[in-house]
Parts: sequence; C-alpha cells; structure tokens
Amino acid sequence: MQQDIMNTMNDFGKNAFEAAKALGVINGKLVEKAIEQQLSVANLCVESGMQQVKLVQDSKDVKEYWTKQAALVEEYAAKMMDVAKDQVNLAQKAGEEYKSWLEKGVQQANVTAKAVTKKAV
Repeated sequence: MQQDIMNTMNDFGKNAFEAAKALGVINGKLVEKAIEQQLSVANLCVESGMQQVKLVQDSKDVKEYWTKQAALVEEYAAKMMDVAKDQVNLAQKAGEEYKSWLEKGVQQANVTAKAVTKKAV
C-alpha cells in the first residue's frame, strides 16, 4: 500500500513538472511576441518623431505644415491600429493556448485520480 502511495505521488510530481514546463514554453513564446510588438511600437514612435522634425524643416508655411501634419497623423494612426490588432490577435491566441493547457491538465488529473481510486477500492 505504501508503495502504491509513493508511486502515485511520483506520478503526480512528474505530471506537475511536465505541466509547468509546458506552461513555461507558452509564457516564453507570449513574452517574446509581446516584446517584439513593443519594440515595433517604439520604432513607430521614433520614426514618427523623425518625420515630425523633417516636416517642420521642409514646410514652407503654416498651411503646408498643417496639411502634411494631418496626413502624417493619419498614417501613423493606421500603423498603430495595425499594431493594436496584432496585440489583440496575440491575446486571443494566448488565451486559446492557456485553455488547451488547462484542459490537458484537468484531463490528466482525472486519469490519475481514477487510477488512484481504483487502487484504493
């Protein structure tokens, strides 16, 4: 009986370790993609700033400046919207991966619990 208990505890430990490793992989991919997106936003901000400076230098009058400024704002707003869409897609994909990970863990726990119950009875 004690050997069965030890084997069961060992199985639980192995399953928990494998689940933790799988979660670590999911988290690692998510963090990597999130950092890539944040760098993309930072690059857009720097690029926008450089375009602003160029715009001020190249504009001949206030009307031309404001016309070009409006176009520039529109362009970067569209680019930021694309980044926001990518972030939403990333969040949805991460949610699906976490859900799958959790369902797999619950399924494994049920299998183990049933096996323990059979041995106990």
